Amino acid sequence: MMDILVMFLLTGSLIQGVLCGFNISLPQRVEALKGSCVFITCTFDIEQQNKDDLTDSAKRKWFKAGGSTAVFDSSSSNTGPLKGEIFGPATQKNCTTCFDDVRQSHNGSYYFRIETNGKLQYSYTEPTYSQVQIVVLASPPKPTLSVFLDQKKVMKKVEVIEGSSVSLRCSTTIFCPSRPPSLTWSSSLIESVTGQQYQNQTDIISDLNFTVSHRHHRVTFTCTATHQQQKQITKQESRLLHVQYAPKNTSVRINPAGLVLEGRSVTLSCSSDANPAVKYTWYRDTERPLNPVQTGPNLTINNTDPTHSGRYYCTAKNKHGTQNSSVLLDVQCEY
Repeated sequence: MMDILVMFLLTGSLIQGVLCGFNISLPQRVEALKGSCVFITCTFDIEQQNKDDLTDSAKRKWFKAGGSTAVFDSSSSNTGPLKGEIFGPATQKNCTTCFDDVRQSHNGSYYFRIETNGKLQYSYTEPTYSQVQIVVLASPPKPTLSVFLDQKKVMKKVEVIEGSSVSLRCSTTIFCPSRPPSLTWSSSLIESVTGQQYQNQTDIISDLNFTVSHRHHRVTFTCTATHQQQKQITKQESRLLHVQYAPKNTSVRINPAGLVLEGRSVTLSCSSDANPAVKYTWYRDTERPLNPVQTGPNLTINNTDPTHSGRYYCTAKNKHGTQNSSVLLDVQCEY
């Protein structure tokens, strides 16, 4: 746990209050989840004339703004309204504190006080930004889910081309370093998905990296953040992927199927899987060079005769590519 706490000590979102050599460095605001812990990074300084008074037996206390009774005392850390722990010895001028099991009644501003057996008795109350505001949330926020296409963040609709490299990045705040949340991935595909998880000073992050294929079109990817409070609470965020790709699985069928009798009608239908939608063009192998017979997915021939026999080609085309398919039409005389 101490490794995590050291990371939190390195956070840069701290403020300083300065008055006559008494300094304090602490966040202006910290957020916590109801029933979990809250972590306050804090260091203080004193006037040089009080240096000899500061020993490791000094009491380090927290007061709620407007109150006259300490809500936390390092000499009896489990007896006050706020229970927890101060990290490091007083002689290192450390006031970093973790309060356990915070409630919404603990919302408010707090200030730090140092008390020794000598003349050093000081409350870090001035200026006003020497206080930290604790905000207790009833439930965690949704995780943040970002999309990166070829290492560039996508701000609008997630539309990518097949073969592109895509990264989905999910992150959520670590409210309590001793009970960090976890992140998991899921998708509307049957296959399981696993991201690479790591953390910085304030967040836990999971990256899901893959090369896009046509199978990912209209697939929803979901990141689930699980927070450990008195009971597990999960929050989710999702992204729908739109993939553009060349025609695939182009095929032609004859309706009615089988032998076509002279004088009957027959329809040739072409289908293809593509995004964006394709343009269909029909050709006959009797034309040299091949000239378009008709456009559109269906080619209908009324009152057929043997001259309509032959191979018919369907070309499916969009801006990403072309694919062909053909069928042999056999018109027989009816005796």
